[in-house]
Amino acid sequence: MALSTLNLLFGAGVSREVARLSAEAMVGSFIQAALIIVVPAAAFLIWVSQRDQLTRGR
Repeated sequence: MALSTLNLLFGAGVSREVARLSAEAMVGSFIQAALIIVVPAAAFLIWVSQRDQLTRGR
């Protein structure tokens, strides 16, 4: 079973250029996800944390 899976994976005849483009697209997707989701969420949490700290200090 594992041997047939490896044959499908390595014997598919995918060129290096296609593999490189796919890898670049994957990295680009990770960067876009960070910019769209992680950075605004982190900024919001920092803002809420600072605001709460100021409220408790009064």
